[in-house]
Amino acid sequence: MKSAPRNRRLRPKGAIAVLSAFALVIMVAMLAMALDVGFMSSVRTDMQTAADAGALAGAGELANGQQAAEVAARKYVMSNAETRPGVSDADIATNISVGHWDRGQRSFTKDQTPLNAVKVVADRNNAPLFFGNVLNQHAFNMQASAVATFQPRDIMLVLDYSGSMRVHNKIGALKDAVAAFIAVLQQSQSNDRVGFSVYSTEGRLAKSLTFDLPDLLRDVRSRSADGWTNMGQGMEKGRIELTNNARAGTKKLMVVMTDGMANRPTNRDPFQYVRDEADAAAAAGIPIVAISFSADSDQTIMQHIADTTQGVHYHVAGSVSQQEVELKRVFREVAAQRPLVLVD
Repeated sequence: MKSAPRNRRLRPKGAIAVLSAFALVIMVAMLAMALDVGFMSSVRTDMQTAADAGALAGAGELANGQQAAEVAARKYVMSNAETRPGVSDADIATNISVGHWDRGQRSFTKDQTPLNAVKVVADRNNAPLFFGNVLNQHAFNMQASAVATFQPRDIMLVLDYSGSMRVHNKIGALKDAVAAFIAVLQQSQSNDRVGFSVYSTEGRLAKSLTFDLPDLLRDVRSRSADGWTNMGQGMEKGRIELTNNARAGTKKLMVVMTDGMANRPTNRDPFQYVRDEADAAAAAGIPIVAISFSADSDQTIMQHIADTTQGVHYHVAGSVSQQEVELKRVFREVAAQRPLVLVD
């Protein structure tokens, strides 16, 4: 009886070797593809980050003009896109547009006034593929876009109308500063609402949050200063109005101004009242801009208010004329510091 040829016993092993080699090629190809896809995803993330940064930076400079906005947007795109080694200016193309963001329609229109938004389109050209050569694909392009505009605010002004505000006509300086504040908001047309509470011996809500800024200013100007300093109750009235009536999706802000020290009410510690209201504002997510006006104002409590609510404290001092100028500047600065938001 003849034995089977020896090469018949080797055939299964040869077939397995061929299949293993084929499978290995496929696995290497899949790994190479996964690496390239991962790199493409990373580049997409980098470009979106660059576009977002550019749009936000540009929108933040709109108050300084269209050219300043475009320069800032391009600078931030490039500085963020070039963080990856080997990426240069030649690899990045940017298109910067300044225009109007319609919140109702959720649409951006280039060059339409009022200018309130910046759109950035950023392209990464000829990004290399590591293993795409196998498929005769050597590089790829990646594009990202972003639109940034101002986030609308609901702002409560909490204003000191105590009797000491009549000294050196500080009440007149305050009214002029509020007028400067309103003028900045009207010029920017950033969809902000403003209300105000006043405090002297007692605090009261003078005007609920409104879009009618000229009417609010008339109310501010019509009031006279008298009485003591019940800052805590003025803050409480402003906080309640923001808590109850602020719009969803807006940035809430309280601006508290004083020229003296809290000394009312008489049935509780007036300083603790102020501190309690700062705590309540912080719990409600309401940052406070605290403005101490003149050398007699309580800088310590105003700094505490700002620190507690993650706000900011301004102290206005100097000669009477210097105080008037500085108070206007502070109110303008607060009006112009509009929060930014990515909308597209």
